[in-house]
Amino acid sequence: MKTEVRILHCIPLIIALILSSGGQMSGQKKANISFGIGFPELINVGIKYQVSDQTKIGFSIGYWPPSKPGWLGYNNLISLSGDFYYHFGGSSDFPGMRPWYGRIGLNIIFDLPSDYHILSEDIFLRTGRDIYFDENNGISLDGGFGVNFYDYTNLFPAFGICYFHRF
Repeated sequence: MKTEVRILHCIPLIIALILSSGGQMSGQKKANISFGIGFPELINVGIKYQVSDQTKIGFSIGYWPPSKPGWLGYNNLISLSGDFYYHFGGSSDFPGMRPWYGRIGLNIIFDLPSDYHILSEDIFLRTGRDIYFDENNGISLDGGFGVNFYDYTNLFPAFGICYFHRF
């Protein structure tokens, strides 16, 4: 159990190192923050960084409040997600990235305060679209499916909507 907790604490450090190793900073808007809701990310806040013309990496932290006593039997759910985005198809007037994307992600959900009991470790595949309101703001809608690392027989729906701001 202690090894799992140490690994969870290393994930933000690894993401920070990846984002800081991007080389020279430029005037282009390559990062964005997002606020959304989805499954398996729950109610989440995230950051995405453009690593090439049509690819991004992202990281998000999510939360879901406790269930009613005796209903589903969980406390506070926390999720950690890491994603890779590849943009394709169509064109957009604002950022230069194509509006359609494919997304592959890894997600861990654990229950607090029960000693970081991991409920689910999943991989998911989605297709989605960025819809821009202006050069800096928009929403992302996506959907697809996911599968648990330990039980590959059960597929589950994976979906989300988020607001993002480019800076």
